[in-house]
Amino acid sequence: MWWLSLGTFFASILLSRLWLGLQERERIGQPIRDYGPEIHTHKQGIPTAGGVALVLAFLGSWAVLALLDHAALSPKALFVGAATLGFGLIGLLDDGLKIFQRHAQGLPGRYKLLLQAIACGVLAWAALALEIASSVRIPFIGEIVALSPALSVALIFMIFISTINAFNETDGLDGLLAGVALIALGAYGVILHLQNELALLNITALAAMALLGFLWWNAHPARIILGDTGSFALGGLVGALALVTDTALLLPLNAFIPVIETLSVIVQVLSFKLFKKRVFKISPLHHHFERARGVNYEFLLPNQEWPEGLITLRFWIIAAMGAVLGLLAYR
Repeated sequence: MWWLSLGTFFASILLSRLWLGLQERERIGQPIRDYGPEIHTHKQGIPTAGGVALVLAFLGSWAVLALLDHAALSPKALFVGAATLGFGLIGLLDDGLKIFQRHAQGLPGRYKLLLQAIACGVLAWAALALEIASSVRIPFIGEIVALSPALSVALIFMIFISTINAFNETDGLDGLLAGVALIALGAYGVILHLQNELALLNITALAAMALLGFLWWNAHPARIILGDTGSFALGGLVGALALVTDTALLLPLNAFIPVIETLSVIVQVLSFKLFKKRVFKISPLHHHFERARGVNYEFLLPNQEWPEGLITLRFWIIAAMGAVLGLLAYR
C-alpha cells in the first residue's frame, strides 16, 4: 500500500494548498484571541480550518483502501473513523462561526462541551454493541483487565473529552500539534503492528501521511492553521486508537505534550483564583516561552523568550520521549 500512502501525502499537500488559496482570495482567515499581552497579532488573517483538507485527504484515501481491503471497514476501524469525523465536524462548526463572525470566540464552550458529550454518548453506545473498549492494559505490567459496561462508558467519555480538548489547547504554534500528533500516531502504529492489527495499521499510516502533507504548509512560518476542525479530528483519532488497542492508560505518555499543556491551564486558573498569582506568563504552556509585549503583571516561573520554531522543536523532542516511554510501558 506504499503507493496509496504516497498518494495521500500529495493529495493532502494539494488540498491544503487549494483550501488556503481559496481563503486568501476571499480574504478570510484566523481571528486572534485577545490575551492581553501581544503574542500572535502577526497570525491575524492566516487561513484556518486546515483540518478540512487534512480530513478529506485521509478519508478519501481510506475509501480507496476499503475498496482494496474490506478489513478497512472492520468494527474497530469504523469506530476510529466515526470518532475522527464526528469530532472533526464539531470543530468545523466552531471554525465556521469564527470565520463568518470574524471573531475568535466561535462556538461557546458550554455548547462545544454538550456536542462533545453527545458524540461520546453515541460512540459509547456503539462501543458497547461492538465490544470495543471493554478492557484496558495495565502499563509496565502488561496485564489486561476486563471492564464493566459502566466503566467502559466512563472511560470512553474521559478519553475523548480529555484528548480532544488537550489537543485543542496544544494547537497554538506553527506545526506544534501536527508534529505532536504525528509522534502519537507513530507510537500507535508500533502498537498496532505488535497486535497484528494490519488494517488499522494501514489506516493509521494514511492518517500520518495526510498529516505530513498538511505539515508542508503548516510548518513555521505557517501558511494555514489546523483550527478546531483539525485539532478535534486528531484528538478523536488518537483517542479512538487508544481505546481500540486497550491502551487508554498509556495515552498520557503517547500524547504527553497535550497532557502537560492542559495541566498548565488548570494550574494557571487555580493559582489565580486561589492566590491571585499567575504561575506562567500565559497559558497554555507553549505561550510561556513565547516573546510577548505588554506583560505588566508578575508570574512565578522565570521568563523565557524563545523563537517560535525552537519552542516547537523542543516540544516535539519531549513528545517523542513520552512516546518512547509509552512503548516501553506497553512492552
